Amino acid sequence: MPDGEGWSQRVGAFTAVPALIRQLGADPIPILTDLGLAPDALDSPAHRIPYVAMGALFREAVRKTGCAHFGLLCGRAWHLSDLGLVGEVVCNSAKVGSALRTLTVHQHLNSEGGLAFLLQRGSVVDLGYAIYHPRVVARNQIHDTLMAGGCNFMRELCGAGWTPSEVFFPHAKPADTNAHRRFFRAPLRYDAEFCALRFPAHWLDQPVQDADAARLRIAENQAEAAGHGDLLQQVYRTLHLLLLQGQSSGDEVAQMLAMHRRTLNRRLEAHGVTFQNVLDQVRFQLARELLGDTHVAVDDVAAALGYAGVSPFMRSFRRWSGTTPGRWRRTFEKSSAVAT
Repeated sequence: MPDGEGWSQRVGAFTAVPALIRQLGADPIPILTDLGLAPDALDSPAHRIPYVAMGALFREAVRKTGCAHFGLLCGRAWHLSDLGLVGEVVCNSAKVGSALRTLTVHQHLNSEGGLAFLLQRGSVVDLGYAIYHPRVVARNQIHDTLMAGGCNFMRELCGAGWTPSEVFFPHAKPADTNAHRRFFRAPLRYDAEFCALRFPAHWLDQPVQDADAARLRIAENQAEAAGHGDLLQQVYRTLHLLLLQGQSSGDEVAQMLAMHRRTLNRRLEAHGVTFQNVLDQVRFQLARELLGDTHVAVDDVAAALGYAGVSPFMRSFRRWSGTTPGRWRRTFEKSSAVAT
């Protein structure tokens, strides 16, 4: 199965990470070189690094600086301009809703291992992020970064007074939440099954100030010309999005990718996999994240992965891992305690 080798992350606002590490009393150069990155890897927003290196960078930065909310500090420095071409499209969209939908459509140009999503449920909207790269560490730091960055994006689009009504984190509650509470100024929901900023849907209708239709057309044409990524990335992203909506069938994936189901199967077979292989890997990855990073009950993990009950989920998990979800969680907790 694919392991995300070659999937990359545009540096963008990560140019500020070396200075942040220095500010917190550590030297960023040994951290970068130990991860196999060049000392100047983060010098330009246009540079790209392996997506998996982003999590490893956060993990080592937390270890070296002792700052448990390093990801939050990183995301606090993000602005739409850091997104390059994607930010140009977002800033010049007519309304906030179209700006955010554009962000989710083209966000893969910046990040090939994670999915930005926008889901409306009645009068509320969730703007969130899901990691689909199968080998990423320090996911809690990445999620904190993206939620802080997303909050900044919303304040740029809607005004400095914008605040989310709730913020959802798919990781356990930190020992100290003061930094999170001060920044988000909203109720924080830890041990959530997804990562998102929630806010009232009326914000989607607000016009984007200073949007330029001519610049939008140019940026949209450039973004479309850049493509939608390779097939496996598209299937991973689509499956994650569908699971958030309680769906996961091959027909639904094919429909969202604008192709016939037989065409999807044939193209996946050319990559040496079947749809069921990919679905199993996505579900296994999400199961490990929820079991390892949160205290979400096993029944709720099963529901989040689209299973009708806990028994079929437990059978699948044993097939994937050779053990039960409960034993896997206990083993993970013990290994994490030893590592720290």
